[in-house]
Amino acid sequence: MRQERKAALHRYRARFMGAMAVYAALIVLMLRLVKGVEPLWAKAIMVLVPMVPIVVALSEMLRFFASLDELERRVHFEAVTTAAILTCMLTFAWGLLELAGLPKVPVLMVLPLFCGIYGPAVWWATRKYA
Repeated sequence: MRQERKAALHRYRARFMGAMAVYAALIVLMLRLVKGVEPLWAKAIMVLVPMVPIVVALSEMLRFFASLDELERRVHFEAVTTAAILTCMLTFAWGLLELAGLPKVPVLMVLPLFCGIYGPAVWWATRKYA
């Protein structure tokens, strides 16, 4: 592995995991405090605070992807495309099933679904080019 690639991967992992640790702490804190907050605008601001480390994490992902070579970018592009298409299909299908009476799933679950598909999609795309 190239030295620049190793450095970029190390930087990405440290910053991404740091942002996710801050996110997890903020979620726990927010869930404990939000119930006692009034008025609604203050509650809305409080629940959006954990978005700050998410924005940091996503910007680190973009920076990391910019450091990849053409083949690695292609692998991640295919994985993102696959995850997006499958997420759209599954959420749309579930929405139709909700019309039939199945329980509603919160929109908050769309990103974890996307990420859960993205990981295996990277593995699949990597195997394809190996």
